[in-house]
Amino acid sequence: MGSPLEISVNSSTSGRSAVRLPIDHPKAQGRVHPPKLPDDGIATRFALISRENVPTRLREMDRTLLQVQGNFATVFHASPAILCIIQLDGLRYREINKVYERRTGYKRSEVIGKTSLGLGLWDDAATRARAIQKLVAKGYLKGRQVAFRTKRGEPLTTLLSAKIIEFDGEPCALVIAEDISKRRQAEAARIELAQRLIGAQEAECARVARELHDNIGHSLAIFSLELEKTRRALIGLSHDEDAKFARLAARLSALGQEVGNLSHQLHSSELEFLGIEVAMKRQSREFSEHYQVEVDCKCSRVPATLSPEISLCLFRVVQEALHNVAKHSHATRVTVELCGGPKLVRLVIHDDGVGFSNSTKGARGLGLISMRERLHLVGGKLVIVSKPGSGTRVEAIVPVPRRNT
Repeated sequence: MGSPLEISVNSSTSGRSAVRLPIDHPKAQGRVHPPKLPDDGIATRFALISRENVPTRLREMDRTLLQVQGNFATVFHASPAILCIIQLDGLRYREINKVYERRTGYKRSEVIGKTSLGLGLWDDAATRARAIQKLVAKGYLKGRQVAFRTKRGEPLTTLLSAKIIEFDGEPCALVIAEDISKRRQAEAARIELAQRLIGAQEAECARVARELHDNIGHSLAIFSLELEKTRRALIGLSHDEDAKFARLAARLSALGQEVGNLSHQLHSSELEFLGIEVAMKRQSREFSEHYQVEVDCKCSRVPATLSPEISLCLFRVVQEALHNVAKHSHATRVTVELCGGPKLVRLVIHDDGVGFSNSTKGARGLGLISMRERLHLVGGKLVIVSKPGSGTRVEAIVPVPRRNT
């Protein structure tokens, strides 16, 4: 059995490879044969490198590496985001960009070799530890909101992302922080403006409600009494004339009732003095009587310390949801449930009406926008589930702030 082919590299000036065959090979015959190269071009691409062109290839690789490093440095320092490279072993800074210096107030010479805790950037060491732990476990972080302190002690709110990379042969974290401080300030200003507008709206509603109740309502009541006295003072009224007086008195009484209901809709004295449960049950009862729709209102475990802002918000959500039921749903039964817990309160209004599709959800007026905005101002959220023929479920969830003891 002959030995396998032995391939050797010829060191002649031609630089070509040669094949040395065993002596007992039938095709040896003392000759040296050039190797057979495939015809598909692979041999050309993977030709053996001679000693003469190794330095040239190394120089090309060095130039390519330097170009890549230069491109990385250019992008690193030209980025509009805060960038830094942190060594995972010891969590010390290896590099920062210009935006880091501008936004934090720290110069590069003050940062390199230090830790963020040592600089005082992180307010909370536990939050930093959790972020590092998650980065090491997953290999990346994405869109984590983190608050820092600048060198001057000013707050710096960022969306933090990070990725584990190799830098100078060591595992490091490339950290990207998008400054959202101005965005947060703009959102805070928007919320403050919305709160002021809603506060002004509620104050105006209370003023109009008092005007309706104290002036117009009382005037209508006095007018109704005067009408009755006039009817009794008249002598010789026919049956038809007496019936007209009665109908006029009934219409006047109904008008007074409508004014009273409108006053209550604008400003609920029950909500102000007796609480959210009493106000919601009266609201449900009045709606049921007026629209001939069965309303089942249930309240359980509602915190006694619920703030006036949250109570008013939930009451307005009930009003708007019931208004939408009367206007759109054609429902015969509505369920209103308010339940509380140690951390949140949940309000659910469900009807058995016609429902609506997602494509028409946004076309149902300003009511839904108003509900969402009110809930947003107290830290809550609104969830609406509906489809044609299956009714509508409106759910409001509001966290309950902890009271300082």
